[in-house]
Amino acid sequence: MFLIAGVQPKTRRIDDTPRRCPVCGLAQAYTTRVDHYFSLFFLPVVRLKQGAPFLLCEHCRQPVDNSRPTSPDVPTAPSGAICAACKKTFDATYRYCPHCGQRARP
Repeated sequence: MFLIAGVQPKTRRIDDTPRRCPVCGLAQAYTTRVDHYFSLFFLPVVRLKQGAPFLLCEHCRQPVDNSRPTSPDVPTAPSGAICAACKKTFDATYRYCPHCGQRARP
């Protein structure tokens, strides 16, 4: 009889609000964290360590540095546009909804 066990990292998105990535310019940076789990036969069983949250761009796969100031012409908070398809709020300067991809209505 043998046992396969170990510790493995697991990346989790903890916030579904997209933010603009300063590296690639797309609104695909999400708050993410890396948790470490004790795994038994490659299945996570118990979380051993909870990681610190950080922004990770899903397009360029780069962590976003939070200490870098954003330029004033790049909006960071939603300004009130509501998608007709998914009813979520997003920045009015976007041409497409970052949540569902529908074209924004003028």
